[in-house]
Amino acid sequence: MKNTFKLQPKIVIVISVIIGIVMITSAYFELNESKKEIFRVLSEQSSSLIETISLSSLNTLSSSNEIENLIAERLLDNARLIRNLDSLNLLSEQSLTQIGKVNKLYRINIFDKKGNRILSNRIPLPGHIHPEGNVNRFNELKPILTGETKEMVIGLKNAQYVEGERFAVAVARVHNRGAIVINLDAKDFLEFRKKIGIGRIIRDIADNAGIEYIALQDTEGILAASTSVKSMDPITGDEFLGKAMRLDSIFIRVAMFNDQEVYEVVKRLEIEGDVIGIYRIGISLDEVKNIEAKMYRRMIVISLLLAAISIIVLSIIFTTQNLKAVSKEFSKFKTFTGTVLENMGEAVIVINIDNTITLFNKSAEDLFKIKSDAVINHKLNEGSTGAVDFITGEILNQGSDIDDIQKLVEIDGQMKYLSLNISRNINDRGEIENYTIVIKDFTDRKNLEDQTRRQEKLVAMGELASGVAHEIRNPINAIGMIAQRLNKEFKPAEDTEEYSSITMILKDEVTRINKIITQFLNYAKPLEIQQQRINAKTFFDGIYQLFIDQSKLKKIDFEIIHDNSLKINIDPELMKQALLNVVQNAIDAVTDGGKITIKYYKKEDNFIIVVEDNGTGIPEDRLKRIFDLYFTTKKDGNGLGLSISQKIISQHNGSIEVKSQINKGTIFKIKLPIT
Repeated sequence: MKNTFKLQPKIVIVISVIIGIVMITSAYFELNESKKEIFRVLSEQSSSLIETISLSSLNTLSSSNEIENLIAERLLDNARLIRNLDSLNLLSEQSLTQIGKVNKLYRINIFDKKGNRILSNRIPLPGHIHPEGNVNRFNELKPILTGETKEMVIGLKNAQYVEGERFAVAVARVHNRGAIVINLDAKDFLEFRKKIGIGRIIRDIADNAGIEYIALQDTEGILAASTSVKSMDPITGDEFLGKAMRLDSIFIRVAMFNDQEVYEVVKRLEIEGDVIGIYRIGISLDEVKNIEAKMYRRMIVISLLLAAISIIVLSIIFTTQNLKAVSKEFSKFKTFTGTVLENMGEAVIVINIDNTITLFNKSAEDLFKIKSDAVINHKLNEGSTGAVDFITGEILNQGSDIDDIQKLVEIDGQMKYLSLNISRNINDRGEIENYTIVIKDFTDRKNLEDQTRRQEKLVAMGELASGVAHEIRNPINAIGMIAQRLNKEFKPAEDTEEYSSITMILKDEVTRINKIITQFLNYAKPLEIQQQRINAKTFFDGIYQLFIDQSKLKKIDFEIIHDNSLKINIDPELMKQALLNVVQNAIDAVTDGGKITIKYYKKEDNFIIVVEDNGTGIPEDRLKRIFDLYFTTKKDGNGLGLSISQKIISQHNGSIEVKSQINKGTIFKIKLPIT
């Protein structure tokens, strides 16, 4: 009988709510994109506006300067004419007055070389507060009176005794007899400047709809502004405005003005390398907010309509759906699960009940150095699955899920410590369909634990040496002295030779015990590390020279692979002692014609030293004990070499690891922090 899926009303409501949320979310993102587009257009327009204002300001200032230059040149021409008349002694108060009227010159003054006014076209008014005599302008006219220059433009200046401003120039009289100064009433010029000035530009543009304010501001305050501006935030203390003052770029932000948000665009005004100030233009965001509100309403309506339509469609779909839909969902779930497993950080292998591999994720590829194509759809132990063959039917068929099986596996020539978690996947009939195996590589953790245990053992033995040696040394020395005295002072009546032999053996054994105690005490002493920054190549060249002759005698290929540029911080004498023990062991392990290689390099924040040989190797049962104090396999060895090496490396905050295979060789890897 064909099963059908009956959709409950609650499920329809939940799905409808979810669809509504999705639609509203979609509308929200669409709104954000629309806002971004609006702000992009606003940014382009505002940038164009401030560029236009800046260019207009520059043109205005240039025009004003040009007009000022023309006025100055006109006055200088008149001054030169008057100078010629003065040289012919043709000037009088009446002639100066006539020249001033004809040429519309406000004031013509003649000064002697001391700066005293001697002639003027000025007709004094009755009751004027300033007398006509005793007028001296030496300080003002000093460059001309002292002969530094022949002509000068004094420019705009305030009238001294009446309101208003004047525009003045000066020329030297013939034979340096003084100066001729001509003043022009600057009222008309200043009115014209106001009509074409920056302030007028700002006011005209600010009157346009949508512009809240325009202001030209420097570090002292506001230079010019639209009528809406009463005050502005100072540049000092505002990082945004300070940056705009320093850099010749357009800067944009949303700021507050009169308790409302505005779109502010800022650009500095620079003339011939001098920064005048910064232009700040505030553009209203009312239109943006209106558009935003309209879009919100439109998106809500659309979302509600789509949600209603979705509910109807979903209702129709789900009411007609059957087990086929469930199967599809289950298939999707399996695909999703497969994707998750494929991208897990741990190695994941899925094996069918017939031992066929159906999933081999990326982490498994990295761990076992095998491509998934080489193992998927292949059975275990058929020859192509390589290092994965350690997973056997015995491991899989244990009748339950398995947690943390630890295995030592050789992968690509290296021994790896692996932890396996095996889960059985049961189908709806209660049968095992496949196995999911999650594999973690804890080799680094295991090596660190071994290193820590060795260090703890060495520390414990050092403490034992320090504590016990002193207690033993005194009675042993006493026994030795007694044996010596017995041998010298007492002679037995019988068996004299045997007596002498026994006392000598006793004395020798005491000496040997003392030697062992001395070694213990030396080992227990903390090393005084004297670190130096040295060139790595120089250091290893010294190691090479120590062993090259010995290597040649045994016909060993001895090589150092190095990086000439490395610098390291080590105690060179102690580190040399540590390496001598390791390299000497390698030479002892290699037969004639063998090879020893020392490599050093930088990896991340560590300095790595690798000593590799192709000698006899170390059996696994001895490999764990080689750093133990007094453990040795050599007839004449004392078992201190590698223990001391590890201690030296440890006190450099480093670590030493060893890997070995019988008849293939041994690799010592020393890792030191780069400081």
